[in-house]
Amino acid sequence: MSTYHTGPQSTVIYQADPAVVQHLHGVRESLHQSCKPYLNHQVKVQTIDGQMHEGTIAGMDSKHLYLTVTVTTDMGRGYYNPYYKPYPGPGYPGPGYPYPVNNNVILPLVLFELLAISLI
Repeated sequence: MSTYHTGPQSTVIYQADPAVVQHLHGVRESLHQSCKPYLNHQVKVQTIDGQMHEGTIAGMDSKHLYLTVTVTTDMGRGYYNPYYKPYPGPGYPGPGYPYPVNNNVILPLVLFELLAISLI
C-alpha cells in the first residue's frame, strides 16, 4: 500500500545548480584523496572563516574531517563532554578534585568550510 501526499505542492526556496553540485562532489573527492595518506598526522587547519585549529587527523567521512585536539583548561568550556562526571560523590569537593580527565576531544570540521590543511 502506498501513501500519497494529496495536499498543495510545496514551494522550493533554494535548489543548487547541478554544475555546482558536481563541482562540490569533486572538491569532496579531492579532499579525501589529499587527506587519506595523512591520517594520524599532526596538522594545522584553517577554515574559510579564518579559524585555525591544530590537531591530529582522526578520520574522515563524506561530510566531516575529524580532528583530535588537546583542550587546555582555558578553552575547556568550549568543548563540553556530556559523559564527564565533575562531582565525585560524598565529600565533594574533596581532595584530588577535579579528577584528571582526558584532555583530547574530537572536533568535527565540515569539509566544505576548510580552506587549508598543512602538516606541522
